[in-house]
Amino acid sequence: MKDTNRPEVSVVMPAYNHENYVADAIDSVLLQTFKNFELIIINDGSTDGTADVIKKYDDPRIRYYYQKNGGSHDAINKGISLAKGDYVAIINSDDAFYCDRLEVLLHTAKTEGLDFVVSAVTLIDADSNTITDPSHPWIMGYEKVKTTYRNYNSQLKAILLGNYTISTSNFFIKRSLFDEIGKLRNLRYVLDYEFAIRALKRDENKFRFLVDSEHLFYRMHGKNTILSDTEGAYNEDYELVSETMKHVFGEGLSPFLDHLREMTFGIKAGSGTYETNLTIKKIVKIYIKPGTKLFKVVKTILRVLKLS
Repeated sequence: MKDTNRPEVSVVMPAYNHENYVADAIDSVLLQTFKNFELIIINDGSTDGTADVIKKYDDPRIRYYYQKNGGSHDAINKGISLAKGDYVAIINSDDAFYCDRLEVLLHTAKTEGLDFVVSAVTLIDADSNTITDPSHPWIMGYEKVKTTYRNYNSQLKAILLGNYTISTSNFFIKRSLFDEIGKLRNLRYVLDYEFAIRALKRDENKFRFLVDSEHLFYRMHGKNTILSDTEGAYNEDYELVSETMKHVFGEGLSPFLDHLREMTFGIKAGSGTYETNLTIKKIVKIYIKPGTKLFKVVKTILRVLKLS
């Protein structure tokens, strides 16, 4: 017998030092057109006024927990463990949902039999102003990622050219998927990217990117985690993409990737030159036919590592 009191969707919010944004995040969930949800907030050891803001809310749908700082993955995983719904949506405490996000994504997941749905996102600044300037670097990069997705017949190969999920805030997932492939891993910068790739490896047909439908406000501000250490983010990105390339294109690619990595570390250490960068480009053209999808993927890695 179905439990009519049990929420169909559990929204998990990891919160850390976002006293200026967390109210917007909470309000965006409470004002959803879809009503059968719970909001699980995990305060991950905030040292500012985040807790004070959260405690002002008196809504039976909110379940609030405090823990010592364990990182984003730990806070999200605790929320998932506490979830009662058949579906889990994640929202970071500095982002915001469109008011119809849960309704649209739940409908899509159920009607198409999907385990994982993400939408297109709208970029906003620290003051919640929408950023639409087509010359903005982030907008340019995101539009390129979306174009790549549209042009590929493989969602897994497309994501190697750019993380179109953008953020864990964009995750809408059937809870049983976590039982099958595990929860989020302890990665500082690419935990969203890694989980999405893991899900795509399992079954691309159970995944959908609503590339032409925006249902999330993604906030860019001075304290975004990925902006705090771009070199660390690049390193995690490289490890993830190169390992996935081996899975997609075969282990025969391993020696080339290992050699590329060694040369990359030499350049990062200051021993590389412009001529060395040109040599890497020549090696790519010799071993991989220009114009192929694999060539484009490797070129993307070089660009991420700022070697192309």
